[in-house]
Amino acid sequence: VTDPDELLRLLNIDADEKLLAGRSAKKLFALRVPRSFIDRMEKGNPNDPLLRQVLTSQDEFVVAPGFSTDPLEEQHSVVPGLLHKYHNRALLLVKGGCAVNCRYCFR
Repeated sequence: VTDPDELLRLLNIDADEKLLAGRSAKKLFALRVPRSFIDRMEKGNPNDPLLRQVLTSQDEFVVAPGFSTDPLEEQHSVVPGLLHKYHNRALLLVKGGCAVNCRYCFR
């Protein structure tokens, strides 16, 4: 499912103003949720943790002090696809996408 309205319809959730932030966010961050993941969500619950993981919240548009558009400093990355945030740890991104676009993901 790639449309926020369709996702809410499948979950029997009324699309109030707060939940419809996903419409605007769709331009910035693509929504992609497999049906098998939707099946695990609680129908009728707009605060379901799995739904909150994939659907943009209106709160995400509030600019907070210290906000950075590049929090992982990827623009300074020596090797594309390698996140080296900590001195003794690195994350190698071997694939460009996932089945689900999580709200907290590094990609």
